[in-house]
Amino acid sequence: MDNLTTKQIKTRWTDIKKQINERQLLAYRVGIALEQWDTYMYSIPSDIEVNRIYLAIQEDRTAKTLRIKNGLSKIVGYRESVQFARKSGVSDSYIRNIIEGKNIMAGYDIINKLELFLNNVLHDFELSIENPLTLKSYSQDYLGEIASEVNKVAENLRHYCFKLSEMARKQELDKDWQGNSISPSRTIEYSMESLAELKAKVDTFWKVYIEKQAK
Repeated sequence: MDNLTTKQIKTRWTDIKKQINERQLLAYRVGIALEQWDTYMYSIPSDIEVNRIYLAIQEDRTAKTLRIKNGLSKIVGYRESVQFARKSGVSDSYIRNIIEGKNIMAGYDIINKLELFLNNVLHDFELSIENPLTLKSYSQDYLGEIASEVNKVAENLRHYCFKLSEMARKQELDKDWQGNSISPSRTIEYSMESLAELKAKVDTFWKVYIEKQAK
C-alpha cells in the first residue's frame, strides 16, 4: 500500500471511525477488542494499524457484496433491475453493476438496504450481524419520508384552494415564466401524479417488506 501523509492517515481514520460508529459490531469483525475501544475511538493508532483496519473493511465489504450478488442473481434478471430497484430502495444501475460484477465492493449504506431486502424475500438469506437496519426502523424511516411527501401534496392543495377562489374572483389565470397561461387544474394534475407515485411506493413496500413477496 502506498505511503500516506499524516493528513491522509487522519482522514482515513476519521472515515473508518464513522463506519464503525454506524456498524459498531464491525469493530470486532476487524479485530478491535472491547478493551481497546476507547483508545481507538479517541486517538489515532499507528499508520500500520489504520491501514490494516482499512483493508479489513474493504475485504468485509467485498465479501458482503459477493453474497448480495449471489442472492440477487436468484431473483433479479437484467431486465427486472428497475422493478427491484423500486422495491429495495437502491438504483437499478447499482443493482445491475453488482449482478454483472462491475461493482465488487458496495458501500455499507447499499449493503444494509440490499441485505434487508433479500432477507425479506429469500428465506435462506440472513442479515449480517452488524447490519444496523431492522424491519421496524427501516419501515419507520421509509414510510415516514412518504408521509412527509403526502403532507407536502396536502399543503399544495390547501394553497390551491385559496388560489382557486382568487381565480374565480379575478376571472383570469396565472402565467408561467414565459407568459403562458397555466391550466386552472394543473395543481390538481400535479397532485394526482405525485399521489399516484407515492401510492405505488407504499403498495410496493408493503408487498415486499410486510407480505414478503419478491414479485
